[in-house]
Amino acid sequence: MDETRGTREPVPIMNRDIPILTRVLFTMQDVRNTERKRQWQQDRLWAMTQKLTGMPGGHGKPDGLDAQFAAISEIEERYARECAEYVKELSEAEAILNAIPSRTMRAFVTMRYVLNMGRKEIMAQLNLKRWKYDDMCLRIEQAQDMAHVDWPERYILADDV
Repeated sequence: MDETRGTREPVPIMNRDIPILTRVLFTMQDVRNTERKRQWQQDRLWAMTQKLTGMPGGHGKPDGLDAQFAAISEIEERYARECAEYVKELSEAEAILNAIPSRTMRAFVTMRYVLNMGRKEIMAQLNLKRWKYDDMCLRIEQAQDMAHVDWPERYILADDV
């Protein structure tokens, strides 16, 4: 950490699965944003239809109606593309997570990289000390991919030894 500026240098990571897992949350946020735009546009078209059909309070002016239908069509197409992208990202993330043999590490990776939870919240949820959290991060970031993370389990059954 640079004491004079208070900034941290980026930490190089080796794990090629981390970017894939982190994209899931952002892709989901894009889909949610498009859903809100879609709902707003549909509500707007409904209000315009009320005016055109002479319902109470309508003035019957058809100005810009074609433009509004084009806008809703564009939003619907973008929504379909984003949903398809989200499904693709989610299935890739699921395959990566299912390849992690350790349940503890799978929960940690999901919280940190998919759900983007903070350090303190993860430590509280998984009952981790700071050194253990840092060790887990280092093991993950320096592994080739998630399936190759070396993670010793805290407890193992005596039959498995």
